[in-house]
Amino acid sequence: MSKQKFLDMAGKRFGRLTVLSHQGSDKNWNAIWLCLCDCGEEIVMLGSNLRSGNTRSCGCLHREVMTKHGGKGTRIFRIWHGMKQRCENPRNAAYRYYGGKGVVISKEWIGDFPAFRDWAFSNGYADDLTIDRLDSNKGYCPENCEWVTQSENNRRMNEQRGRIKRKEKVNYVYAL
Repeated sequence: MSKQKFLDMAGKRFGRLTVLSHQGSDKNWNAIWLCLCDCGEEIVMLGSNLRSGNTRSCGCLHREVMTKHGGKGTRIFRIWHGMKQRCENPRNAAYRYYGGKGVVISKEWIGDFPAFRDWAFSNGYADDLTIDRLDSNKGYCPENCEWVTQSENNRRMNEQRGRIKRKEKVNYVYAL
């Protein structure tokens, strides 16, 4: 069996990454490289992602951009903005279910996206989850919110609205 040829990239820089050494190949014979990020983190990366510019850091660059630019345009920002619209904007289609019923957003979150984002990242936020209030009669605040799947959120909402009949034992009483 012949040895796979690859472009030696050891010592080259790609964004914040410096290539340290060749680490073999993936199942498709793509070269894998060990890199050192300027922040000190080591990361294993495909050479094609380095050369194309798709990967420029270990992830620290993305975190910095989100912090410096407030995260506008990110999913977590859209969740925060949507929460504010439902609670504060009477022209929002969902306002009657939230702001119209007195649901409010805590003072620490209302005008401070970074505070909300920091809470989210330290309390289980993931791209496949959505925010949910533990007690639907209370507002959006750290003590009353958690991250759940959309299907779990829908199930809870339907349960609260009485759309799902709970399995309860029914006793019939017959009059004689």
